[in-house]
Parts: sequence; structure tokens; C-alpha cells
Amino acid sequence: MKKRGTVEQDTQKVGEQTSNQSAAAAIERFMETRESYIRALETALQAFKDKVDFHEKTETSIKQSLDELIAMQRLGNTISTATDSVSVFDSLLDLTRQVIPVEESMIFEVGNSKSEAKPFLPVCTDYMLKGSQHLLEEGILDWVIEQKKTTVVPDLNASVGEAGERNFVVVPLVLRNEAIGVYIIRTEKVRRTFSDHELMLLGILANQAAVAIENLRNLEKLRRIADELKQSQAQMLQAAKLASLGELAGGIAHEINNPLQILLGHVALLAQGKDIEHRIEIIRSQVQRIAQITHQLVSFSRSVPDEFEHELINVNWAVNEIIALVDYQFKNRGIQFDTKFSDEIPPLDSNKNYLQQVFLNLLLNAKDAMPNGGRMSILTEYRDEKMYIRFSDTGTGIKKENLAKIFEPFFTTKEAGKGTGLGLPITRGIVRKFGGDIKVDSVEGHGTTFTVVLPVKRNVGSINGGGK
Repeated sequence: MKKRGTVEQDTQKVGEQTSNQSAAAAIERFMETRESYIRALETALQAFKDKVDFHEKTETSIKQSLDELIAMQRLGNTISTATDSVSVFDSLLDLTRQVIPVEESMIFEVGNSKSEAKPFLPVCTDYMLKGSQHLLEEGILDWVIEQKKTTVVPDLNASVGEAGERNFVVVPLVLRNEAIGVYIIRTEKVRRTFSDHELMLLGILANQAAVAIENLRNLEKLRRIADELKQSQAQMLQAAKLASLGELAGGIAHEINNPLQILLGHVALLAQGKDIEHRIEIIRSQVQRIAQITHQLVSFSRSVPDEFEHELINVNWAVNEIIALVDYQFKNRGIQFDTKFSDEIPPLDSNKNYLQQVFLNLLLNAKDAMPNGGRMSILTEYRDEKMYIRFSDTGTGIKKENLAKIFEPFFTTKEAGKGTGLGLPITRGIVRKFGGDIKVDSVEGHGTTFTVVLPVKRNVGSINGGGK
């Protein structure tokens, strides 16, 4: 039988062993928990890092997209305001360099025959010309145009010893689903490094350039149409002047025939040696009269220029010169002139030839409106920095329903073959060209008044004399 002390010692040892085992188990569980925590922390940190990297990539992608949008906007602004080929191409080249490195580039337009690639600008290097011709002969340009797909082909003409590789990027210019040409870029960028995104951007730029090219073509067409229209207007005005001259022919013949008869009589008397000095003076005055008439006729009938040439004019004198041309016809019809000109008027900055066409048109219309004779009143005055030239006849007048139509081209109330309907429209067009206007007042059966209103520049001085 063991002693009591020995039993207690054994019990104490067992307790210590149990306690040590529990402590070891607790330490082991703590270590396992710590490792799990570290693994969880590492996983959380990795997830956070991945999220940060994702946001950074997204931010970079957004920034790149914004830069690309800004670039597209820049090209769009250039296209909308460009009026020449150079500015369009320079903008395209500048934006292309933001996508890939560029050694040289050029837009080429390919015609229907597809036998030649024509450079968009007259300044193009021989290397690019030869390169485009080679790509055309190899059928690459045809393929790009037909497929409407950008392609990268090696530049086989690059020097063997040249560092790195050289490639041609051939981009179709597509407009309304039709390729109108190609944009060829020579670059040192390695072929395998091209991304779909870069090729897409180059395609967008090329298509914007295609829009710009069409805008330039349309602008050129509009310019040609404007030039043709200007020429047509000048031809119409000249035709109207020649028609007016036809009406004046009889009067002019009479005006020249009278002094000619006088000349013949005095030449006969001069041959008889009667009053030689007096006869010579009469002959001189009659010759001067004929010369003045022919000068006025030639001056008025000369072809009109494309653009108005401005000169300082005394309106009174200009009106009187036209009256001299039509005087015989008016008197022959029993029409009397009544002129009331301002004694002092400022010079008018205008064009005498055009202005006299206006006066003649109005006088001939008035003559036709007074088949049984009447009175033709002409008044000039200056007020409120404007010149007023008023033509009033005592003719048949204009029907109320026709007043709004008289300035319409080809509208006429004259008998067939006696009027073109262009006189008044041309008259108003000339007056408005000089910044003025023309007004009409008429009462059927009592006559018509046309008033030409023209602006006067005050800094050009004044011209004295009524020119009567």
C-alpha cells in the first residue's frame, strides 16, 4: 500500500501533464487561427489591389477615350470650317500622329478606271507616288476599296540596311458606304503591334476626311455655279441693253441725220466760197454734235463688267445724257419732258453705265405707257443722306393687282413680242447692288411714278450745277 504522500505526488504529475497537453492544444489552435487570418488578410489585400488596378486601368481607358473624342471633335471642327484642301490634310495628319508614328502620308483619290491613284494635294513625295502606284498594281488598293477594310502591308522598297521595319497602312475613305479613295500612311510601327483599336481610329479619321473632301467638292461646285450665274446676269443685262438700243435706233438715226443734212448744205456753200469762216464754225459744231451722240451711244452700249466699277457721278448729267438719246422718240409721240433737278447735289459713288441702264428702262416703260402723248417729269433731290431720282408719267398706269408682280422676271403686260419682262427686274437688281431701292406708285388711268433711292457718301465732296 502506497503512502499518502506518494499518491498526492502522482496526482499532481497527472494534473501537470493534462495542463501541458491543454496548453499545447491551445497554442496549436492559435497558430492555425493566425495562419488562417493571415491567409484571409492576404486574400483581402490581393482583392483590394486588383480593384485598385482595375480602377486605374479604367481611368486610363476613360482618359484615352476622352482624348480620342477631343481629337474627333477637333477634326470635326476643322471639317466644318475648312475651305481648302491643305487645312483638311494638315489636321488629318496631326491627328494621325496621335494614333501611330507617321513618316509620311497622303490621301489618294482613285477614279472609276482605277488605273491611277491621284494625290489629294499637288505636293506629294516621289516615294509616296511610287508606293501608291505599286500598291495599285498589286491590287491592294482595289481590295481595300472593295472590302472597305484597313490593312497593313510591308514597305518592300525600304532599304535593306534600314533599322527596323517600314509598313504602309492603307485606310479606305468611306462616304455613304462607298469608298472614294484611300489614306496611305508610311510608318515604322511594327506590323504585329497594331491593335484593332488603332486601326478603328484610323478608319474613323479617314471617314471624317472623306466628308471634308465632299464638302470641298460641293463648295467648288457652288463657286462655279456662282461664277456662271454672275456671267448669266451680265449677259441678261447686256441683252436688255441691246434691246433698248434697238428701240433707240430710229431716234438715233434721226439725231445723226439732221446734222448730216446741215453739214451737206454748208459744205456746198463752202465750195462756192461764201462766208467761209462762218461755214467752218457751223460745220465744226455739227460734227461735235454727231461725235457727242455717237460717244453717248458707244458708252452706253459697251459690254457690262462682271463687277461694278465705282466712280463719282453727277446724276443730273447722267439723266440728261439718256434724255438726249430718247428725246426724238418722245417728241415724235407727243411726250414733253419736264425736268426739275437740284441745283447743288453731292456726287454719287456709283457706276454710270449701270445707272443709265436703270434710267433708260424707266423712260422706255413710261413711253410705252403714253401711246397718245403726255408728260414725262423727272426730279432729282438730296435729303437725309440719300439721292432721290423720281420718274413720273401721265400714262395708263398699272393695275392694282399687277403692282406686286412688275418686278418678277418675265412678267409683262405688253403685247407678245414687244416685251421680255426683264427690264424692271434688272433695274431693281442694279439699284439694290448699289445699296439702294426702287419704289413704285401708280393709279390706273392717271400715271405711274418710279422713285430710285440711292445712298450718298458725304465725304466725297459736292458737284455744282444742275446739268440741265
